[in-house]
Amino acid sequence: MPLSVAVADAQSRCRGRLGRTWVNQPRCSLLATWALPLPTSLLTGPLSGWMPMVAGLAALEGLQDVLAYHGCQLSDGGEPERILTLKWPNDLFCRGSKLGGILCELVRVDQDWSALAVGIGINLFLPRQALPIADSTSLQLHYLSLPDYQTLRDDLVDAISWHLSGQMAPLGLDGSLERALNGPKGLRSRITALSWTLGRRVRVVPVSGAPVEGRALEINPDASLRVRLSDGGQVDVSTADVGILPEVAAVRA
Repeated sequence: MPLSVAVADAQSRCRGRLGRTWVNQPRCSLLATWALPLPTSLLTGPLSGWMPMVAGLAALEGLQDVLAYHGCQLSDGGEPERILTLKWPNDLFCRGSKLGGILCELVRVDQDWSALAVGIGINLFLPRQALPIADSTSLQLHYLSLPDYQTLRDDLVDAISWHLSGQMAPLGLDGSLERALNGPKGLRSRITALSWTLGRRVRVVPVSGAPVEGRALEINPDASLRVRLSDGGQVDVSTADVGILPEVAAVRA
């Protein structure tokens, strides 16, 4: 799939999901936006909610590839399994803290085709004291032997581009999104396996309506998140801010 990418070493007007703003330091993060041509019907249809999660999967797998290529080891000597995960719907997590985020937007070209703009930001060399929020993190706080900033930036752009192209290209074919999502090696099962959200207690703050708390059960076929409430009921959320809550220890009689 043809794609274009713009890369910056710093941004002055950063914008995230739900209109949030964020800050960065020069040459400390990956700051890149990809543009991919896809059918407008796909990007405006009932399964469009999968786009940021597919982009997140591409970013995570690209990051894994680059870390493995450079032989980067965890600073505490731990095993790499489940270190990098995805938080529904659009965040990259490292050991339970936010490492990066994804913003997807549609740019309509004509009636049939649009460009999917995929903005990805990943904290690479931010020192702990410069992290924007308490539950965020930076790659250098977890991995040893990272290459220099420019090498890491360029290798990540190449690797993420390869994964984005490979995962998005089949989606532009008629009827292929359903096939790509489902199946034992489909995108849905891969994203579910890497989810930091599923199985955890969450607080859901919808765009409209009252916040609710419960346990995240599954990612539905339409990309919404199913949450089981404390009263046993269930709710599906599509556009919301989802925070992870600490587990409550059981009280023994």
